[in-house]
Amino acid sequence: MCWRATIIFLTLLSAAPAVNAVEIATYGTGLMPCSAYVDARERESADQIPFVDWLVGYLSGVNATSTRRNNILGPSDVKGAMDNLDHVCRTRPQVHFADAVGMLTMGASSAPGAHSVEVTNYGSGFKPCRTYIEAREPQSPDSAEFIDWLGGYLSGVNAISLHTNDILGASQLTQAVYWLDDYCSSHPVEPFALAVGALVDARHRNR
Repeated sequence: MCWRATIIFLTLLSAAPAVNAVEIATYGTGLMPCSAYVDARERESADQIPFVDWLVGYLSGVNATSTRRNNILGPSDVKGAMDNLDHVCRTRPQVHFADAVGMLTMGASSAPGAHSVEVTNYGSGFKPCRTYIEAREPQSPDSAEFIDWLGGYLSGVNAISLHTNDILGASQLTQAVYWLDDYCSSHPVEPFALAVGALVDARHRNR
């Protein structure tokens, strides 16, 4: 992240309250404490993978939902975002991981940045629906990657949307997964991010 964005991020970090995970619905790995993220990072273990998948899903959801910017990181990258998360999670280990990511997003939103021609997606959002369907097969070890990404994406939508703070309403994340099973089976070449976007649109229409 550029030096100006980093300064803004650290200023917000010291002044801003944590995102209220009770008011803004958060799913999956975002509910884990920052201390678990720091521990996984310091050990360089595979336990950090769910945090990374959730983070890039969250950022993709913010990009798709924001009315101001569709490339929240601008010229920065996910590694730079994680370096900043390392700092906030070490100083506030008790907060939810989603709270730390919310602070990062606030800082990035306040910094100068580029607006992309298309919405910027990260991670699993680029993969086609058929890869998601294959990952959903019994005994597949790859399903968690998409579920973590989905939980992050929907949490990002809730955090940034002007229309809702709980896109799933009375539904559960499991029901969203079943919806995506049906959708992706019918749209195998469509990117997973577009499938999740269709889910969000459907939920908005049904509210």
